[in-house]
Amino acid sequence: MACRWGEKMRKVFLDEMTWREAKELLEKDAPVFLPTGPVEGHGPHVPLGCDYYIVTAIAKLMAEKCGGIVLPPLTYNFSGATSTFIGAVSIPINVQVEMLKAIVRALWRQGFRRIFILSVHGPNGIPIGNAVRTLFEEENIPVVFLNPWRYVDDEELRKRIPNYDSNYKEAMLAYAAAKILGKEHAIPDLSKLKDEEEGRLAEPLRKVQRYGMVGYHYTDELQHIPPRANIDVELGLKALEDVAEKLLPVVDALGEYVEWLEKNPRRYIE
Repeated sequence: MACRWGEKMRKVFLDEMTWREAKELLEKDAPVFLPTGPVEGHGPHVPLGCDYYIVTAIAKLMAEKCGGIVLPPLTYNFSGATSTFIGAVSIPINVQVEMLKAIVRALWRQGFRRIFILSVHGPNGIPIGNAVRTLFEEENIPVVFLNPWRYVDDEELRKRIPNYDSNYKEAMLAYAAAKILGKEHAIPDLSKLKDEEEGRLAEPLRKVQRYGMVGYHYTDELQHIPPRANIDVELGLKALEDVAEKLLPVVDALGEYVEWLEKNPRRYIE
């Protein structure tokens, strides 16, 4: 039976283990989860750690369910549009790619074979995708990029929450994740939150975005996750638990894929 967030659990965070405990888990073919997300601004009401809180909480829930290990989150990412918020710590995309590849290589050399990178930060599709594909093409290392954001049951939540949208969703998940991670102090006074209109991007930029991707920065805090009223943290906890459960099958699936790759080395098509 899955354990709830508030129960006393075995160790899942790598930094809390002794090296002998980590070795024991390696010998059991434990999956490894690397949560990653930037420190960046999200409106006036959400902690800067929002993105990495969410994926670290999901990684924790998954690890508790499958006997896995959660690495310390990688919080230095390419921020993108949010780099104009005070407190954002953005790094170049190529630096992030190399950091990810180095971490995965270190795990692979030690013998870990089921490695997952988790992120909900939109721009991370670029560096993580690059790292995942080049690690496989150049070194035959199959690491999986998971974006838990898409596994939240938005349709069901819209039925239950009148003002539910992506802004409500991110704040709700961030607050629930903070609770799971023992960071309740980061949750603001929810009674003071009210619906605020989302800030509009400059019209010339919006015209370009109708056709494709272009670089841009936010110029107002309400352009990225404006406040929403009546945030339900308990519902957020359930949503995170549901996402972790939905993602669990990929753990065994990657194990099967690794075995298949070992038996079917790449060769040119004849």
